[in-house]
Amino acid sequence: MKRFICFLVAACLLMVYWGGPEAKINPLKKDKLISLTDGKNRTPHATAFNDSFFTDLHIGTFWFPAISNKGYVGYWDLSAYYPGGGDQSNVWQAGMWAGGYVQGRSFAWRYLGSDGSDSDGAQYDTLDEQAIVETEADFGYPYPYRRLTVHVNTATKPFVVSAGDTVDGDMGMDITYEWHQWGVPDYDHWIFVHVTIAFSKSIDDFWWGWMSDCDVGDVNVPDVYFDDFAGWDDTYKFAYMRDWDYDPLAGQPEAETTVDSLFLSPNAIGQILLAAPPVGGPISDPPDITQRWISKNYWDWNNDVSSVQNQYDRLAGIWINPFPPEDEFDYRILNGVGPYDVSAGETAEFWMAYVIGEGYDDGSRATFGLGTLIDHVQDAHAFFDGAMVIPPSAISPLAPDLDPDLDVDVVADQLNVDWAPYNDIAGGAIADSFFIYVSTISKLGPWERVAAFDNTVTSTTVNLIPGFFTYVWVQAYDVDNGVGSNPYALSSRLYEVDESGILRANENTITSVIGNTAAETALGNITVAPNPYVGTNEAELEEFETLLGFHHLPEQCTIYIYNLLGNLVDIIHHDAPSGSEFWDMTTRSGESISSGIYIYRVKAENGEEALGKFAVIKGQR
Repeated sequence: MKRFICFLVAACLLMVYWGGPEAKINPLKKDKLISLTDGKNRTPHATAFNDSFFTDLHIGTFWFPAISNKGYVGYWDLSAYYPGGGDQSNVWQAGMWAGGYVQGRSFAWRYLGSDGSDSDGAQYDTLDEQAIVETEADFGYPYPYRRLTVHVNTATKPFVVSAGDTVDGDMGMDITYEWHQWGVPDYDHWIFVHVTIAFSKSIDDFWWGWMSDCDVGDVNVPDVYFDDFAGWDDTYKFAYMRDWDYDPLAGQPEAETTVDSLFLSPNAIGQILLAAPPVGGPISDPPDITQRWISKNYWDWNNDVSSVQNQYDRLAGIWINPFPPEDEFDYRILNGVGPYDVSAGETAEFWMAYVIGEGYDDGSRATFGLGTLIDHVQDAHAFFDGAMVIPPSAISPLAPDLDPDLDVDVVADQLNVDWAPYNDIAGGAIADSFFIYVSTISKLGPWERVAAFDNTVTSTTVNLIPGFFTYVWVQAYDVDNGVGSNPYALSSRLYEVDESGILRANENTITSVIGNTAAETALGNITVAPNPYVGTNEAELEEFETLLGFHHLPEQCTIYIYNLLGNLVDIIHHDAPSGSEFWDMTTRSGESISSGIYIYRVKAENGEEALGKFAVIKGQR
């Protein structure tokens, strides 16, 4: 039932988006425009996300394939990954909320910046302009950086209350959003949002805030929406969401599924106020770094906003739920700062940030040891208070590019690893050492360091396990500054220019190779792995893929596979310099085999034969 509800909600959102208005062109910085034309020209399976907005806006540990100017952090199946490159992902809808009483109106109004739509006159984003994405090249920074800018003016849309009764929807606000990301380790756990509002109307009791509808955890798990918690940190004054799989609230028992969810995310997502005009003074005063959120709120699907006045009351803290909730569910969190009295002609600036950590304040179950949410909240405040300056000593070297020639570099059970030396490709530190890491589990590790060299060495040999994948990456390290490359960080990826002239990061910082055995003339050493085959094989990287390996074969031979009734199931012809061959466990007619015991017969070119057997136990993957 939960899956059906999620599917229905997703379908409705897609219908709304595909039916939305076309975005108009921003006349400024046309060379920096990122096309966000609506879904009318897309299909559900289209690969239309091929501009740098969607493919390159992922930086460091905090990896976002998409921050849309419609307010989404993550976009459909393009979710927000943390840490970057991993399968532990989060997605949430987010945006600015504001409210007040315009020029003496007796009823509150609202502004939602979460998602522009014709159906709701209070939502404005993307209705009049497209996004501008600028990179480190535009500012001369020696490290990866992205700034996404969106401009919205409330004068573009009337607020339709009901048929025949139209109220002026111009709230008198000209709004500019800037989303900032940095691609430097220890500075890539957050995204800063800078909002500037120019007021053309006077507003009483104005509140400014931010709402997030977070789904924390692996988005591939159907119940990701239903096991989260909302929380409030009273020390640093911010609201957050966290995944129940790892971090139960204080005094509450661990989730029953904790043992079975070792690969789910322990992430916690917070929204902090970095600076705002001091409450009680003119809204045009400079942002104060000591100002914190005034109101805090959360709610679930069953207790959503019921009216314009109700939304304003939630933003202003008049209507409030006490933190924390008693049960896990899919929550929305909202923070606000105010009230302010606004005069026409004034301009206000606000700074807030999204911060992610592995766990809220306890990193004992963290997979990557990246630091907790509380750690990163403190670091984010310190970075902002220090004028957002990244010291040169913090900029890591790049991870070398690994792109092996599998026909040449893989020799039986060894991989020849080669990498090119480089100097200061993207600014930052120059590597004086190279460390070679290997994992036999996954592209996420755990990693074992198997060799270390100075920067004059550019190759080594790594042993492989026959029939299984081995994952390899080379860390470039700068001893003087004590910083090393991260294979998942955009700063650690080498760059290539695509056919459109856009500078992109390649994906060759980690290589995965399946091990073979050397060819043998004697047939008595032939083995099958895994045997028995139970449900899956670690060599299977693709969904629904099935592989069974035959090893220690001669260079040329034929493998005949029979069931216990003696029926021929399949014939495999092996002709390769290695002694390994893999079978997809389908019959000669392409049908998947069933569980059972099978017989194999290997016939060499010289006529010699060998017999053996293996078992297959199929299961749900």
